[in-house]
Amino acid sequence: MHVVGYTDSLSARPGETLRFRVSCQRPTYRAEIVRLRHTDTNPDGPGLITEPVDSDVAGHYPGRAQGIHLGSCVLVPHAPALNCAGGFVIQAWICPTTPGSGEQAILTKMPADGTGGFRLYLSGDGAPTLEVSGVTGHQKLSTRKPLAAWEWYHVRASYDADRGRLELAQKPQSYWLEEEVLEVDSTAVIGAIGANPADLLLAAGWIDDGRKRTGHHFNGKIDSPRLDNANGAAVAAWDFAADIGTDRVRDTSGNRLDGRALNLPARGMTGHNWNGDEVDFKVAPAQYGAMHFHDDDLEDAGWEEAFCWTVPADLPSGIYAAHLTCDGGEDYLPFAVTPGAGQPQAPIAFLLPTVTYQIYANQRFRDPIRQALNQPTELAQSPEDRYMREHNLMCTYDAHTDGTGVCYASRLRPLLNIRPGYRSPPQSLAGGWPRLLNADMHLVHWLDQKGFAYDVITDDDLHAEGASLLQGYRVVVTGTHPEYWTGPMLDGLSQYRESGGRLMYLGGNGFYWITSFDPNRPHVTEVRRWRGSRAWEGREGEHYHSTTGEMGGNWRYRNRAPQKMLGVGFTSQGSGVNRPYRLLPDSRDPRAAFIFEGIEEDELIGDIPALVLGHGAGGFEIDRVDYDQGTPRHALVLARTHDHPDSYQLVIEDQLCSTPFTGGSQNDLVHADMVYCEGPNGGTVFSVGSISWCSCLSYRGGDNNVSRVTENVLRAFAADG
Repeated sequence: MHVVGYTDSLSARPGETLRFRVSCQRPTYRAEIVRLRHTDTNPDGPGLITEPVDSDVAGHYPGRAQGIHLGSCVLVPHAPALNCAGGFVIQAWICPTTPGSGEQAILTKMPADGTGGFRLYLSGDGAPTLEVSGVTGHQKLSTRKPLAAWEWYHVRASYDADRGRLELAQKPQSYWLEEEVLEVDSTAVIGAIGANPADLLLAAGWIDDGRKRTGHHFNGKIDSPRLDNANGAAVAAWDFAADIGTDRVRDTSGNRLDGRALNLPARGMTGHNWNGDEVDFKVAPAQYGAMHFHDDDLEDAGWEEAFCWTVPADLPSGIYAAHLTCDGGEDYLPFAVTPGAGQPQAPIAFLLPTVTYQIYANQRFRDPIRQALNQPTELAQSPEDRYMREHNLMCTYDAHTDGTGVCYASRLRPLLNIRPGYRSPPQSLAGGWPRLLNADMHLVHWLDQKGFAYDVITDDDLHAEGASLLQGYRVVVTGTHPEYWTGPMLDGLSQYRESGGRLMYLGGNGFYWITSFDPNRPHVTEVRRWRGSRAWEGREGEHYHSTTGEMGGNWRYRNRAPQKMLGVGFTSQGSGVNRPYRLLPDSRDPRAAFIFEGIEEDELIGDIPALVLGHGAGGFEIDRVDYDQGTPRHALVLARTHDHPDSYQLVIEDQLCSTPFTGGSQNDLVHADMVYCEGPNGGTVFSVGSISWCSCLSYRGGDNNVSRVTENVLRAFAADG
């Protein structure tokens, strides 16, 4: 991509300022603000529809290429004591995950040019190696014994300038590797260690490419690193089990040589002494003294600001974008404009699933689900796909280079699959159809087409403000795939419903994964996958979120199954043509008469062309009623899909043992349910349980029965009383 960018926030209110960061390989590019009306480029639909917005942003800007630098580490600011001129002792427990894949630093106090200082690292073949640069010479010492992947080792490296002695030892923790205990030493004639102003790094080293940046990143865990001087006095002892929910790395030596974790290494990770008796790092913090570093971690691309824009006071709520164009390229940077706090401008609130967008951002389709289905991975179809691949951008469905799952997501980087016109690679589960923002824009376009007055609100705001954000709205409408929810978001929506609010759930696989925002870094979200239909699973003992301390995984295992809120919950996902809904006897209940006004009793709902998977309203990812999980007993089950193919398999969490009878043609649980449920104080829920539902809305200009049912419910829910 010749021009690409990102914003610091996915939404803003009138009077707030959005900041845009742009990398451009051309001399100049043009920027303008546009309103997005429909962004799916499928020729069978309305196509890409945008409207220009008058703004002081419009104009040309000088191009500047900005890079993306990956890899996590800990940086300890330079202090004279860290130079250890007379010698040092370095100790740490390490668990390398990709030894032999190149040089990987453990502890470095040496500038990029190698003049003065010392470093402990794994050589290219995976053997611990010590390098010391003194005032009269330079020397290395290696054990010449490569370490094994996923095994804990205690490593100790020392240099005594007075004795002229280097020593290096590696000791495996595993009984089966005890014969690999190694101690090596050598005489050195290099004098005192050369002083240098370089910051100390853990899990990385300094590299010289004309800029000050890190490289030689360590893949794996480091636990209890410490640095003593040659006399054995503590210089620094870093405790990774302290301040787990922050980027602070505490020095417990009393010398106050604290560090900072850069680029989101995983915290709350089991250390070398974890015995399995406790699985919550808050209960046994001493056993969670490890950080897991990766050479492809990324928190903040760190690009310089290109331009900013303050949202005008009179700009209507909606979905907008900064449109960037240059010779041979373009990019859109979408964002929502939301109403002022406590100032609804319309009776309808469309809840934009920004948390789900961030979690899916830059999905590379390398996860085990695709591998299990024998689908190609590392696809590069569009300019966005190629950029993601070339810069190794990932989402929390992908795996790091050492095979572990990505548990953090940050919006401070280009989010390239959340773009107008983007379509998932054809070989993916999405089948080349629109997802996320572009699928949600099917609903936005329909709301405009039908003349509904609505505000756009976001998950981020719901998390921050709870039920107060929803006060004054007669109905809240979800997007097509609101999968990721935080506890405060669920609390806010529950309070809204219990106070008489009305909810329309127009998607599938919603309210599923436990998600958290980092309280100290609100641009960071976290998931820990386990006990659900998952792309990867966290290792044993690592299922609690480092950012909030809460147990991760699936909400159903924390007594908050989606059926309790929506009446339906995730049951299957697949590909192939969607299925229509058949009306059930509950559809004839007088309470549901308004829903099916204008619909015949034997009419199939959604047996029409769709902009997702080609045909039908029920499919892609689907939800069903489950009374054991909390569907209210009095809920009306209005309609149900049938005859899904075996590409639709029952979710893992509903299977107690391995069985061949889990496909759509053999398992009655593989279907989508349409549900209507009334509660106390007027709280009401209508759910369709299908991602594909909204992709039928625009067929024949909105003159179809999916549109009719949706309009009947929305007009009733948005009405007074």
